[in-house]
Amino acid sequence: MSEESKAVVRRFYAFFDKGDMDGLNQLLSDGMVWRFAGIPTPFDKRTLAGFLQAFNAAFPDMQHSLDAQIVEGDRVVTPLTFRGPHGGELQGIPASGKRVEIRGLNIHQVTGGKIVGAETVVDMMGLMQQIGAIPAPGGPERNP
Repeated sequence: MSEESKAVVRRFYAFFDKGDMDGLNQLLSDGMVWRFAGIPTPFDKRTLAGFLQAFNAAFPDMQHSLDAQIVEGDRVVTPLTFRGPHGGELQGIPASGKRVEIRGLNIHQVTGGKIVGAETVVDMMGLMQQIGAIPAPGGPERNP
């Protein structure tokens, strides 16, 4: 089961990077609940799709590198690195054209070949600094 669950998570990121919402939806259970650190209300399958589409529009050439995968029971822990240019609006912030690289950690709960739940912690402060939305520590020379 562990290799199959890891493969589901790998397929999720491959679909996400391609902007393949149909592929993503096939991997998500109808009752799926996804929690993001810093966002008080969890996403369901429908609201997650909208969030992912908006993120994909902001970073149309994004790539996720899965740095490792650890399985414990029905959970797959995946530290990852996200890279890509900020090529579209992100939550009202116009495209900067700047390339970003941020780290994150996801815990996916996989049952029967579907993602039934997930938790995400991602460096949103670093993302905002890299696209120039907020200053980087040490001043603007550290955020070209």
